[in-house]
Amino acid sequence: MTATSPYFQPYTMGSDELSLTLLPVQEKSSFEDKDVSGTPKEEVAGLPTSAPTRGKLPLGWKLAIIILTCLCTFGNHWFNGLIVAQKTTIIKTLEINNSEFATLVAVTNLVNTFLCVALGFGIDKWGGPLLSIYLTLFHLAGSAIEAGSVTGHLRSYPVLVLGKVVAAVGDGSLDNAQHRIFSTYFAPGKGFASSIGIIWSIANLAQYTGQTTANVITQNLGSFSWSLWISTGISFFSSICAIGVFFLDRYLRKIYDITDQTSGLRHVGASKTGVFKLNAIRYMPATFWFIVLFAIFENAGVQSFVSISTQFAQQRLKKGAVVGGWVASMYLLLPIGLTPFIGIFVDLFGHRITLLFMSGLTFLVSMLLLKFSHTVPTFVAAYVMYALSQSITPAPQVEIIRSVLPDPQYFATAFAIKKSVVQASIVIITTAAGKLQDLSATNSLDPAVTLWLSYAAASVIVSGGLLAVSYTTLLPAAHLSQVKPALLDLSIQRLWRERQAAQGADETEDVDPKNRECILKLPVNPRMLWHWVYAGLSVGIIILGWIMFGLGVNWGVHGSVIAGTTGE
Repeated sequence: MTATSPYFQPYTMGSDELSLTLLPVQEKSSFEDKDVSGTPKEEVAGLPTSAPTRGKLPLGWKLAIIILTCLCTFGNHWFNGLIVAQKTTIIKTLEINNSEFATLVAVTNLVNTFLCVALGFGIDKWGGPLLSIYLTLFHLAGSAIEAGSVTGHLRSYPVLVLGKVVAAVGDGSLDNAQHRIFSTYFAPGKGFASSIGIIWSIANLAQYTGQTTANVITQNLGSFSWSLWISTGISFFSSICAIGVFFLDRYLRKIYDITDQTSGLRHVGASKTGVFKLNAIRYMPATFWFIVLFAIFENAGVQSFVSISTQFAQQRLKKGAVVGGWVASMYLLLPIGLTPFIGIFVDLFGHRITLLFMSGLTFLVSMLLLKFSHTVPTFVAAYVMYALSQSITPAPQVEIIRSVLPDPQYFATAFAIKKSVVQASIVIITTAAGKLQDLSATNSLDPAVTLWLSYAAASVIVSGGLLAVSYTTLLPAAHLSQVKPALLDLSIQRLWRERQAAQGADETEDVDPKNRECILKLPVNPRMLWHWVYAGLSVGIIILGWIMFGLGVNWGVHGSVIAGTTGE
């Protein structure tokens, strides 16, 4: 970000000069093209768009970007769940035990507890299109190694683990790169949430297809390696799509006048803002850390329950693995159809925290039904509520992280912080659940459901508290995230007047109106240590996740309850 941008000014708050030269504004709507005729050359360089000789990006090209970007992770999500879905076959073929299988499928979560943050910064700096290529290639290489490790007479467990590690490098941050691409092309309330909804609809479709066809392919072709090789072929297709996104993005930047909706400047494909600064954590609002806390319980709980859904369905319905697998995969069908509409709702009406609360509430209801009732109709109702929770979660959560940040250019970094903690939380709950299952005389998962019930209850408490606070002005970022996008300007003006009146300051103080939203979202006193406490707790959860994984290997917990998905 250059200091010449007309959207940015330094603002002095007492003795602590807070430079907003890196803080974008006008996130309440998309940046508009401006006529720069008659403007001096030195000012033109800082305008968010170039001279009006280039046309605006047509809708058709926007749709092309959406479609290609969504397909970048089709192979990734197809591959997710294949290993867990074929647990029995893998253990028998490779002659490994539950502990070794647990290590195999948990490695994705462990790798990404720290790697997500580093890759998140890389995505912010070099752009989503470029990083998408590298990430899809890592996943492709890893999936090919995994497939090769069980082909012919090789059947090597160490090689399979190696492939899982290589694939994990791409798995954990590929969706983050997608989100960064869409945050560049679409502003909040102007298609960003809708595009996120489409991403996760396609992701659920890919995962559903992969899970439901894995055992069918194995039975018909005689080896489970075929399901992995077919998935590798789909991953190759996703890599081609990622390359297509990169070159399409370059082409569109040359032909059309595209504004980067995170900065207000012309989209150039990469950030010029230098190196990562840990000190930026000081300027992440409390609302962001509440969202991270919510995700620790809701995201981790919802995503980790996926890995036991098949076995749980088998136990409750007293059916075989095929029927259990089909029933367990049904939870993906509702998100396929509903998630895009949730995104459209957020773009039109806001209410992001309300949707987070609804997500936690439906998760809680599903776990209550599973815990306290053992009838088939109740079981079906519980899985429907679980599917509804899956549908509501992605779009509002991704969108709210962007909307509450004073500087959305750090969106990928912030999202990566959240995701890293979620990975650790997944390992914690699933390892503990595995221990409870081992302690059960009948190998029942019923005792483990108590853990998911507690996670669901915690997510409701956190989101309910944040929802209550959002109706006040204690946390302006939370309050603004609830506002209908069309009314955001008025809400910012009202909050600014109240803030200035409370401080005894002049409402017309020398602050660019376009910077007011950024100032409102900033922590009241960035010098306070609370933000380092939040960050320290996040690191503590990550370390606890690694400790729990080590304990799980020592305990030899069931691999079926170790999450094989990277979550959101």
